[in-house]
Order: sequence, then C-alpha cells, then structure tokens
Amino acid sequence: MKKICTDNQQTVRHVPSSVTTGLGLLGLLATGMLPLGFSSAVSADDTIENSLDDEVVLEKVIVTDKFPGVKALNASDMEADILTSKRAAVSDTAKLLEDTPGVSLYGAGGVSSLPVIHGLNDDRVKIDINGMTLTSACANHMNPPLSYIDRSNIGKITILTGVTPVSLGGDSIGGTISVQTPDPVFAEPGKDILLDGSVSSFYRSNGDAFGGSIAAGVATQNVRLDYTGSHTESMNYNDGNGQIVKSTAYENQNHSAALSFKTDKHLVVIRGGQQHIPFQGFPNQRMDLTNNDSIFGNIMHKGSFDWGSLESKFYFESTQHSMDIGEDKHSQFLDGTASGGTFAPPNDQMPMETRGRNLGYKIQAEIPFNKRDTFRIGNEYHSNKINDYWPAVHTNTSIAANNTDARSAYWMMAPEAYLNINNGERDRVGFFGEWEANWDAKWRSLLGLRYDHTTTNTGDVQPYNPDLINTGPTRTVDRAGAITALNAANAFNARDRERSNDTFDVTALVQFTPNDMSQYELGYARKNRAPNLYERYVWGARNMDMAMIGWHGDGNGYVGNMDLTEETAHTVSLTAAFHEPKNNLWELNVTPYFTYVNNFIDADRCVSASNAAASGCKATPQTATNSFVYLQYANHDVRLWGMDVSGRTRIYKDQTVGEFAAHTTMSYVRGERMDGGNLYHMMPFNMKLSLDHRLSSWQSAIEMQFVDGKDDVQAIRNETETAAYILLNARTGYEWGKVRFDVGLDNVLDKQYYHPLAGAYLGDRYGMNPTAAANVTVPWGRNIAGMGRSAFVGLTIKF
Repeated sequence: MKKICTDNQQTVRHVPSSVTTGLGLLGLLATGMLPLGFSSAVSADDTIENSLDDEVVLEKVIVTDKFPGVKALNASDMEADILTSKRAAVSDTAKLLEDTPGVSLYGAGGVSSLPVIHGLNDDRVKIDINGMTLTSACANHMNPPLSYIDRSNIGKITILTGVTPVSLGGDSIGGTISVQTPDPVFAEPGKDILLDGSVSSFYRSNGDAFGGSIAAGVATQNVRLDYTGSHTESMNYNDGNGQIVKSTAYENQNHSAALSFKTDKHLVVIRGGQQHIPFQGFPNQRMDLTNNDSIFGNIMHKGSFDWGSLESKFYFESTQHSMDIGEDKHSQFLDGTASGGTFAPPNDQMPMETRGRNLGYKIQAEIPFNKRDTFRIGNEYHSNKINDYWPAVHTNTSIAANNTDARSAYWMMAPEAYLNINNGERDRVGFFGEWEANWDAKWRSLLGLRYDHTTTNTGDVQPYNPDLINTGPTRTVDRAGAITALNAANAFNARDRERSNDTFDVTALVQFTPNDMSQYELGYARKNRAPNLYERYVWGARNMDMAMIGWHGDGNGYVGNMDLTEETAHTVSLTAAFHEPKNNLWELNVTPYFTYVNNFIDADRCVSASNAAASGCKATPQTATNSFVYLQYANHDVRLWGMDVSGRTRIYKDQTVGEFAAHTTMSYVRGERMDGGNLYHMMPFNMKLSLDHRLSSWQSAIEMQFVDGKDDVQAIRNETETAAYILLNARTGYEWGKVRFDVGLDNVLDKQYYHPLAGAYLGDRYGMNPTAAANVTVPWGRNIAGMGRSAFVGLTIKF
C-alpha cells in the first residue's frame, strides 16, 4: 500500500534531514515505496516511520487531536510536494496514481480514467471518497468515483495494491483506493480566529487546457468552516503527428464546503458539495457526456474512549447524468449516402438519461486489548439505485411522412422512452472483524474475516416501440428490429429478477523483520464481488441497443446476464524489501503476486437467439476477427500473475550543486482464462526511470517512461495490438515562502504513441450500429493516439 499526503493535511510530521536531503522532487516518491508490510516495524533509528511520532507546530496552527485509525500493515508515507507538482500537469484525479507500481489506467474522458490494480479494474477496485462508496451511474461508466473529486482538493490518498485488510475492502477483488480531503486545522489554544487557504491556477499548451482552484477556511479552537472550488476545461488535444484527437474536450466544476467541530476526544465533520460537468468527450465510446450534475453530503465522527476509538460515517450522493452524440461524432452523421436519401437528423441523435443514488454508512471500532493485540470490528451498508432511460427522439410522425429514411430513423427511437434499467437497486450489508498482533520486534500478523450480503432487483423494462402501432416502422428491416426489441423486453419482464449473494472474505498477513536492512511479508486473501446492475440487467437486443452498453472502451456491443454469480478471488503475494538503514541512501522492493478468480465476469460472443440478443448474434460477428462484435457477460475462471519492482538511490550530494538521486518503478501483469485465451486490457511491461535533483527550494526531474508492445490481446473482443514506445518528460518547481511555481514539458520529443489501455478510437465518427456499412459507421482497428508534446505551468499561493 502507498499513502500519499498533500501539503494541506492536518497532521504534519517531522522527517529527518538525512531522508529529505537524499531525494529530488520525484525521488521523494521512493520514501513512499516501502514494501507491502508493517512500516512501523522497521528498527532503523533514522527511518521515516520512527520519526512520525514527533508532531510539529506550524505557523498559526497546532494539531491538538490525533485519533487512532486503522492502519494497513503495508503502509508508508509520501511527501506532500509530489502531488502539488503534478496538479499542474493533470486534470484527472486518477492520473495522480500513475507512479504507483501495479497501478494503470483505462482510458476514458479527460477527468474520468478508470484505475486498474494488478489487472483488475473499475468495480473490482474498492474506491471511496471521504468514506463514500460511489457507483457509476452510467452504462459506460463516464462518472467513476475518482471523477467526483478534483485533484486540487485532496489531503490524502491511500492505495493498497496487495492483500487488503477486510476493514478496508469488501465487494471488491482488486486493491483499495481511499481518497480524503484535507483534515481540518484549528486555531491554537488561546489564539484568535485562524484564516488560511490557497489559490492556484494552471495552463497546458496541448488542448489549451486551463483552470484554477481556491480553498479558504476560517477556524476557532473548536469550530472550522472550509470552502473549496475548482474549474478545469480543455479543448481536443493533438497527438504526436499534430493531428487532433477528437472527442477529448471537457469542462469540469466542483464546489464543496465542510463544517468541523472538535473537543478533546471527538471530531465531527459535516461535508456537502456539488459537481457540474457540462461536457466531456469520450474518444473510446459511441456517446459523449453532455451533462453531469451531482450533489453529496456526508457526516463523519471520530471519537476516542477509554476502551479504544470509534469512527462513524454516513453519506448520500445523487447524480443526474446525460449522454448523447457529441459534436465531433455528430459531424460525421448519416448524410443520406448510405441509402440515397437526404435525411438530415435533429441535433439530438440519441439522448440517454441516468439517475443514480448512493446511500450508506460505516461504523468501525478499534480496541487495543493489550500491548500485543488490537481488534477491529465494524459494520457497513451501501445502497445503489439506478434509473437508466433513453427518451424518444421524436414523436411527430408527420415530419417523416414523405421520407423513408427519416421515418425509419425516428421510429427506431420512438414513440416511447426506452427503459434500460428501471428502478434498479443493489443493496449490500457487511460485517467484519480483524485481529492485529505485534508478537515481538520481528514478527507481526493480521487476520481478518468479513461477511457481505448483496441483493439486486429491477423493474419491468420496455423498448422504444412497445405497442408496434400502425404508425411505426414500415420497412421490413425496421419492423423486424422493433419486434426483436419487444420480444427481448417481454422475455426479460417474464423472469424473476431478484438475486442475492452471500460472500465471505478472509485476509491473512504475516511480516518478518529479521534486521534493520530487510523486511518480508507474505499475504493471502479471499475476496468477492457481486455483479453490478449493468452486468446483470441490461437487456437490449438490437445492434444499436447493445452498442450503447460497455465501459470497456472496445467499441463492441454488450448484453447483460441475469444468471451471473459473484466473483471469488484467491490472491497470494510476497514482498521482499531492502534498504540502507544508516542514512536511507537506497531502497529496493520486489513484490510477486498470483490471483486465481472463480467466476470472473468476462464476456462471450453471442451464440443464439435464445439469449435475447438475436439481432446482435448473427453468424458473421460470432466468428469475425476484424470487426466489432456483440458480447454477453459470462462467468469464467481466470488467473493473473505479475510482479512490481520499485527502487531509489542517492547518486551525488554537494552543498553547492545540490543533490542528485534516481528512482524507478516497474510492473508486469499477465491474465488468462482457464478455458483458453487472454484476458482483456492487460497492461504490458512498463517502467519509469527518473533522475531527480534538489537544490534548496528548487526541485527538478527528468523522467523516461517505457511501455512494451501489447500483443497478448483478447480474441473474443477482437482487441487490437499496440506498439512499444518511450516518452521523455521534464519538470521543475520552485517554492518561495508561500508561493510555488511549477513548469514542465511532457512528451518532450513529441512522440506518436498509442497507450495500451486507451481503447478503440470512436471519437471522430457516428457509429450507433457497430456492424453497419463501413461508410456510415466507425472503422474497426484504430487505437487512440496519445497526447503529443505539451508544456504546462502552474502557480500556487498560500495564505
């Protein structure tokens, strides 16, 4: 696990100069790369963890409360200025995780990348924002959890890439990512009101991206009020060849406020806020986000008692999400050439609306039983509700009375709203217990057990044309499609749709620290995830209906499977970590891992009309190797294995020229189905190597990023290969009192490249039917080009 702390976090720790002076700007990354182990068990006097007990008083503020919290055994800390320097270079919060070994990102919109840990992605990764478990309210997952918080409003990110304690997991088989806003800071005892905050702005040349943020707070000794706001926007970016990559523009606004109260032993924080995304293009989807409005509220309480500590969280979140065909795709809409007509469609090609609600709580107690044993028990509940409907495009038949093409297009999406998921509900309640034991100076262990009960259900659905009235489709092909959709809806409605899953998670960790130079940790976990609402309940049968489903970015069409069962993953990982104990001059961590998943939710080609996907299950797509295809979610046993390596070293130190250091991260993952074939979107071998420099207030780095070619692709999805590439980045930052200035150049050599997980390029063409004629749909076989050279500059002023 890696814990990332930013400069506006409440608790500020003292780090020995022997550590900080040994690292450059990005060299500080290595201080957070301790192994998957008990960082507090390192016995070297000069290590960071041994110094964490010394709190220091900052100017105007003091930390008066420290609450015991759940600490994963593989925890470590990262310095604040790393994230501060990266904020000017990225707009997507998920991209802050890219330097973590074992973490990669599925391509999506400009602020909506999907994190992947050891080949397990999206819903398989446990993500919470200030304790809130958020579920995407979108058939294409355009609003994943990390898109709901701006990267300028983060106080701490905790990443567990290995075996996850049951208290920090649940309903996931990958790792855990926990994001928290800055802790509240109160005025010193006996002092007047504290006023503090910061203002920042940035500009990036590629795409003319710009934005800014503000944070302001006012506090007494016991009460604090905070406000944060941010705005980010960008046009389409250019690739290394200078060509525009369409459907990559976006705009994002965030506002939040927090009211905090504290006493000697208690802290209560009440948060609320909203997000507004008026537009976000998606180059690997057939639709774009045309509006996303979200509001949230949560209450957190931490209390210290004679018997231990208690932490409680309650949250509510509501999303109104809209999709349609954006301008870049709309410009290539049907012009009549396919059938000889002159039909010019309305601006709104296919509106899609989703309403999502998340509601839940988590209560956890930590009980120190004696000097050796600590127990944690807890209960949590999460409820997710989704209404996904597609409004009729047009209901005025007179417009299309004299035009066959127009009549066909209108009545494919009229006269009623298409109900994709009607009042879908997914409720989960969980209970867990953990026992952590410090046996002696060399041995520590953790044992945890968790039980979750998950239920899902949904209401009746309907196609656009549920009655097939006389004014409906007149062409044979249109009427056949309408009948297919109606038959699929009737078959879906005839079934009992309520499902339940009972799952048990187990975590066992043991760490051995034989000396002050090395640590070893062995872990095993059994983890489970029940299917989400879209995997289980999407039912569309026509080509167009299936094409609107799929957050995988592959351009294929999908239909759900009501008979899916839960995924059960068995993971074993081993970490060996070595470091120079006297002056912390170097460090090396190696973590091999293996995961076997029973009933992994993958996909199969549609094989017959009996699965309610007749129109998408034609003979050609079943066997095609060079086109988009139609798929149904299905359970399969799979295995994944790989290795993460990280290291850093001091190269040279001089009082005049400063200090030079280097750090590196390397990751590899391989995934296979037990019935043969590769898993989809496995990140090939990748490595980052950075030369870091620090001189007083200057911090600089030159970084080389290498990504191997992706040729272990999944044949079922007709996944395309990508070539290997090397990118060069450079950046520097300077701090002068309360002012910080950052400048850098990404992709210095303007390299043309294709990220292995970016997906299929669908951003420049209309393509609601994946297997339509080539001149009226998106061509198969094109990858999304990465961003070309981009200069960035950022300015932050604290007050």
